[in-house]
Amino acid sequence: MTRIVGRLLSDLRRKNRGTPHNRDEPRARRLRSLATTAALGSVLVALGAYTIIGTAQTTQAAQQHSRALAVDAWFSEARNAIALEEVHLRHYQVEPSTAVRNRFRQAADSVGPALRRAAQVDPAGASRDADRLLDEQDSYRLLADDLLNLVEDGDPNADTMDRLDVTPTYYTLQHDIDSVSREYHIKAQRQAEDLRRAMVRMLVGTSIGFGVGLMLVAVIWRLVLGYQRRLVQHADASEHLALHDPVTGLPNRTMFHRRLTGAITTLSASPERQLALMMIDLDGFKAVNDTLGHHAGDEVLAEVGRRLRVSARDGDTVARLGGDEFAVLLPDIADVSAACEVADRLAAALRHDFLLDAGLAAVSGSIGVAIGTQAESAEELIRHADSAMYRAKSDGGGVAVYDPGIDAEEPDRMALFGELRALLDAGDPDGQLTLYFQPQVRIDSAAVTAVEALVRWHHPTRGLLMPAAFLSIAESRGLEIPLTYHLLDVAVAHAARWHAAGRPMVVSVNVSPRCLLHSEFVPRVLAAVAHTSLPSSLLQLELTERSVMTEPERSREVLRQIRDRGIMISIDDFGTGFSSLSQLKQLPADELKIDQSFVRGLPDDAEDVVLVRSAIDLAHNLGLTVVAEGVERLDTLALLRELGCDLAQGFALSQPVPDDELLDACEQARRQTRRASIREPATAGVGELFDNQVFEANV
Repeated sequence: MTRIVGRLLSDLRRKNRGTPHNRDEPRARRLRSLATTAALGSVLVALGAYTIIGTAQTTQAAQQHSRALAVDAWFSEARNAIALEEVHLRHYQVEPSTAVRNRFRQAADSVGPALRRAAQVDPAGASRDADRLLDEQDSYRLLADDLLNLVEDGDPNADTMDRLDVTPTYYTLQHDIDSVSREYHIKAQRQAEDLRRAMVRMLVGTSIGFGVGLMLVAVIWRLVLGYQRRLVQHADASEHLALHDPVTGLPNRTMFHRRLTGAITTLSASPERQLALMMIDLDGFKAVNDTLGHHAGDEVLAEVGRRLRVSARDGDTVARLGGDEFAVLLPDIADVSAACEVADRLAAALRHDFLLDAGLAAVSGSIGVAIGTQAESAEELIRHADSAMYRAKSDGGGVAVYDPGIDAEEPDRMALFGELRALLDAGDPDGQLTLYFQPQVRIDSAAVTAVEALVRWHHPTRGLLMPAAFLSIAESRGLEIPLTYHLLDVAVAHAARWHAAGRPMVVSVNVSPRCLLHSEFVPRVLAAVAHTSLPSSLLQLELTERSVMTEPERSREVLRQIRDRGIMISIDDFGTGFSSLSQLKQLPADELKIDQSFVRGLPDDAEDVVLVRSAIDLAHNLGLTVVAEGVERLDTLALLRELGCDLAQGFALSQPVPDDELLDACEQARRQTRRASIREPATAGVGELFDNQVFEANV
């Protein structure tokens, strides 16, 4: 190689001095080129062979390391299970119960599988240790079962057996499992060190090989021009990366805005032409990221980009704007129906399941369509399409065309929506969204056993906002599901604190109708309860009669899953949904709330009395508890007692109050209920019994 380099340099010097070329010079150059190429090929072959051998060695070391880690993990799991056995055994001695004994059995039953799995992973090394530990575990299990039986029978010999047999056997088993686990942990560390050394050797050898190869490449004159060409290609690639999304390969926000602006400018030359802009937001994408990981999310995004490109027309621009937001520009369309045809095709393409490395994923899209003319700016057109997209999302997905009469909102409502969305995205770190609680009183005993959670927004500049000021915005713009989940977490946290303080109360949380159709609803509710260790019987979900009847079969299945976990279900606003009794009797519910429109004028309206009595009898016959909401007069409460109603809530008992005022509110509700209990029923005339004071408030 040195001689070849020297000859090449000598040739260059002769050329610089103007040395004439003889007839053999072209042939000599070809020979030198062939020799250099052959040398480079030899280096590459040697490097390839070294890489293959090194890769095989590294792979072997990695497999050994993986096996050692697996054995270490199984022995560690067995050790933890043995420790749990001892914990539950001691717990049973202090507090004998079936639940504790079952937990002891579960821990004991998990030791054997863990040890056998360790033996399966490494039959040559771990089998003997696993068999020995299995024998010791069986001995300890037998003695522990005998001890549990003695404790259960109240045998005074239990302590003697524990001291002489069970405890020594456990210490022997614990010592052995600790020793074995430590030994295999050290072995795994040694394997990791071997793997590291193999990788270092691979890196050093590969670096040397590449270094030699680069030296040969450096002396080849023709590759200099190739290097220059690569510089040009790299510049082109950099420009491409600056204007395209790296995950999907689609144009990014910058390029899309350029093309949208250019398309609007082009319209000025042809006033009869129009374009269409589509904003697409993926539904269900966050669940894929959270459950299957970000790699699966990238797979979904890449496949979404491919499907949108295939479904769009030639000449249309498909772009990814960021996150799970895409946009499609149709620079020339005939009319709205043509744009909707393309949008429907895009929506249909997204509804097919996504086959990922981690499994199947169901993702769909909400598409907003806006038709543009030369009189509109790019920003205005994007706002229109975005508004239509949020309307489509609030309707459960699909396609929506921008309608000024529906989607155009006052700037104040738009600003409030943006603030609410930002607040939910940030997780409400300052606690602006707070819950007020209204007591629910048992009419027969005046005991407060439950409260309903009602949201308030402590806005930093607007003050205290009631639900009417922002709930409609959340429902119409696709924020009702994240808002419901956030308030659920807050309510469960309050209930957990009450339970820990020794004053447990059921907290009733209003659930958005669309939550029942959301794939993450059940896991989200169960996770909220598990995170706070709240007994599931202290959480109740309130759903309106209409929302349950939207998709009865699916709703029943979702509610059944929730109720099977001990969480109670309440049907709110009963009497306003016009549901059939055949559907109502199939609902897995615990409670029925009579709508306040039937309760407020109860003492003065005989028809309301008939309707309320019928609702109470119906609910009781179905095994449901009955709550009357909107009780604003004490004579109403007295009449409800006569009708057999179970619970009541309303301003006659207490207004909704923050957490720090709840104890006083509960006491007030109890006093008001007792006042009503000492009076005559409302049938004697409201004017003779009460002062007719009506407690009015805007809830």
